[in-house]
Amino acid sequence: MKLTQFLSVLAVTLAMVGSALAADHKYTDGSCCDKAAKKGEKCAHPCCVAAEKEGKACAKCNK
Repeated sequence: MKLTQFLSVLAVTLAMVGSALAADHKYTDGSCCDKAAKKGEKCAHPCCVAAEKEGKACAKCNK
């Protein structure tokens, strides 16, 4: 029983860590999104804001 509980907790923890890492966007170095992220901000370009709402990085600015 304790092994099952341990494995369940481990699985949930790994899922949470994995989703947190997946949510971290990878921006192209020097892009507007990268510059804003380095300042601790979010890019204000309309295309970047729309992509952020979808949970993605802007394809136009991060080629």
